Amino acid sequence: MLKKTQYICGICGYVYDGEDFSKEDESYRCPLCDHDIHAFHERSFEHEVNLATDEYHQVIKEANKK
Repeated sequence: MLKKTQYICGICGYVYDGEDFSKEDESYRCPLCDHDIHAFHERSFEHEVNLATDEYHQVIKEANKK
């Protein structure tokens, strides 16, 4: 079974839930934040994990300053 490629809005994090993102026309807008189709990119779980890890370390760093 092939894994479906997911696309995510880089502005609000909405994950596109349609059949084939490449078939959407230029007028497609994010249903959450209303940004255009160019705000979407292929979802990368590795990138999301890295962002979450960076955010975690920033929170710990801020907590240790207090």
